[in-house]
Amino acid sequence: MFTLNHFIWLGACALCITAGLILAVKLGLKQINACRIMTVICLVSEITKIMSSMEASDEGGMILGPKALPFHLCSLMIFAVFFLTLSKNERARSLVIRFLVPVGLLGGIAAMLIPTNGVDFLDIDAYQCFVYHAGLVWFALYFVCTKQVTLTVRDYARNVCVLVALMFLMIWVNGALAAYGTNFMYVREPPMEDLPVLNLDHGWYVYLLSLMGLGAVLMTAVHVPFILAGRHKK
Repeated sequence: MFTLNHFIWLGACALCITAGLILAVKLGLKQINACRIMTVICLVSEITKIMSSMEASDEGGMILGPKALPFHLCSLMIFAVFFLTLSKNERARSLVIRFLVPVGLLGGIAAMLIPTNGVDFLDIDAYQCFVYHAGLVWFALYFVCTKQVTLTVRDYARNVCVLVALMFLMIWVNGALAAYGTNFMYVREPPMEDLPVLNLDHGWYVYLLSLMGLGAVLMTAVHVPFILAGRHKK
């Protein structure tokens, strides 16, 4: 899975994320400006994905390939970013931030470690994948580094419930689009072959339980430091 190109991509993304965070903290980047920057990244990424995923229609012209629909977990974060940029409802924005931070952080890192769009430097899909997910990780860490987010036990329970609900929703979506071979949130099959734990060696039900279990472990690992820090302050 890991090749020289992949390591170069990971190194470049890590460098950009680190530099972006240092600048954001030192310059005192305001939340609305961070949201606007991420909105631009989302727009460029999504437009690139749409234009590179157009397919010829039987009736003439071009249509967007169903696999490019924004129903993967990280793609859904685009709507969260737009909401944070446009909404003035501070309570709703706070709830969205508390969901986006752990999900964006874990999803972005996982997407860069498992590059389903490849790592070819001549493939625009690889640029779209790594740039967007690096931006998503930066955006999530921005809230952490600037101390604009706290996560409680209630947030943990709510975030896990939302993830489980989305997972089962995508089972329905993938079923409706089965003719196109969609695999949103990878509930149909693993994102890549020969992955440890996440494989079909023991059947789909075991794979789904493994996917849910791994997600629960990672979500717990992200939330626990915030929960402990909150209790320490009290």
